[in-house]
Formats: sequence, structure tokens, C-alpha cells
Amino acid sequence: MPKKRKKDRKAPGKRPAGRTSPPQRAGLELADWDDAPQEEVDLLGSLAERFPAPVDAVKAVQAGELAEWIGSIEGAKMRHRVVLTDSGEAVVEQAVFLDGSLEQMVLCAAHQAGEHGREQLHTGVLASLDTLHNLIRPITEASVRKVRPDYTAAVLESFHEAPEPNGPGTPVFGWRTFHSVGPDTTWDDTIDTATWNSSTIMSGFLGDSDDVPEIQPLQLARLLREHGVPVILCADCGDPITDRHPRWSGVWVSPSNDSGPLCEAPTPDLQLPAPRLGWLTDAEFGHPHHPAHVGD
Repeated sequence: MPKKRKKDRKAPGKRPAGRTSPPQRAGLELADWDDAPQEEVDLLGSLAERFPAPVDAVKAVQAGELAEWIGSIEGAKMRHRVVLTDSGEAVVEQAVFLDGSLEQMVLCAAHQAGEHGREQLHTGVLASLDTLHNLIRPITEASVRKVRPDYTAAVLESFHEAPEPNGPGTPVFGWRTFHSVGPDTTWDDTIDTATWNSSTIMSGFLGDSDDVPEIQPLQLARLLREHGVPVILCADCGDPITDRHPRWSGVWVSPSNDSGPLCEAPTPDLQLPAPRLGWLTDAEFGHPHHPAHVGD
């Protein structure tokens, strides 16, 4: 079972509830940052508690219920759910959503594109995700083959869904695969190991992606731009930025880090003010973001 690790507070995730026993997953057995006693993470949680087998969940969905789990393993948000295809067949969808720098870039690019550029944004992001999957899949597959030599990772499809509800309508993007359901199918049969492992790689906050050049910020920005996605990075701190957010119109801001609209560019050593004049200096205002030229 994967172990629970301390999460970087920049990468929030919903901790799943319940308990199930998925197959062994390579690449997830990592030490906690402070070497504290490790706690097992429950995978699929309440979904497996409500429905002992996928076929039970299928019957519930056909009756109009929702059979869905959303959670994470200290990485990108994931979803496991039973859906009915257009032909009426029931399948289990396994999905991983964007996280880390990639999610921030797409969010800022969506603001830059605006309503008139939304269709091109969808097309460009989906094409970029297809390319990115082709680059990452061999890496995640190889890590699993160290434990299971005969393993072959599922081929994921890129997708986008309706916009998140609390904002200007930025669509949700991710990758997914579908697992068929038969009378003897178990929940373990509906989990592709590399897909789970890719969630930690995509989060980018736990060091799992340090050796994967294709998903470093500059390479990600270049890939998105090649597909027409208007990604703009700050010339100083490198964060993705936009000046078209409805609450910060005309101001370059970023969704990343705790500084919000402030740039984390190096600040000169603070100079204390003259005695009796207070404690604050002009340096307390920080720095604004400003865009780098494409190609920087």
C-alpha cells in the first residue's frame, strides 16, 4: 500500500475515506519528509465500502445513483466512477486531473484566451496533454515493470469537462481510461497502476518529477505555446501569470505560491527605518509580476 506523506500546502487534496486493497504500485512507497511513522492511504475508500464489486455499482448507477470516488495519494486529484456509455454499456472511468505548474499555466492561459479564444484553448490543451502523455507514459510504465515485468500501462485519453463552478468558467482538464465491467470484475481490476503513479508525478511538489525534464515549467510552457495555448510566465520568478483575471484586471497576477499577486523575486536586505519612525520599509510591498518575452 502507498504511504501517507506530508503534503506541500500548495497542493491540496481530499483525503479518501474507507478501505480497499489495490495491487502493488511501484513508485509510491516513499518516505515521509520527517521520517514520522507512516500511515497507509485508503484507495477508493467509500466507493468500495458502498459497493463491494463494480457490478454492484453498475446496478446502482443504472437505477440513477452516483457511484464515484474523488481523492488523491498526495498528488494530483483523481476520480474513479461508474459511467454509462452512449450504447448503454457500464464502464469504470479512472481519471487524473491537472495539478502543479501545468494546472496553473492552463488556468492563467484560460484567462488570457478569454471567451473568444476558448475553443482554441480547448483544442490546444488537449493536444498538449496527448503529447505529454506520450512522453510520461513510458516513465511510469518502466517504474511499475521493476515490480511487475509483464506490465503494460493503459493508454490514456485527454479530456475536458464543464467549468469549475466558482469562477469565470475555466474548464477542467485531465487524462482518463475506461475499464470494462464483468460479473467477476474486482475494484483492483479497474485500477491502472501507472495512471495512479502519474498523479504524484504531475503534482510536482514532492520531488517525484525532478528527473522528468518534459514536465519542468519551461518545457511545459513551450509545449503549450506550440499548440496555441497563450501561456505567459513572469520574467523574474517564472510563475504563470495573467493580467485578465476579473478581480485583477490589468494587473499581472499568479495563482501559485502564498504570495498571490506578489512576485517572489529576490528582495534586497531590508533596511531598518530611522528610530521612532516605525518598523515597515518600502521593501514590504514586494514586487509585481511582469511578463517575460516568449522564448525567454
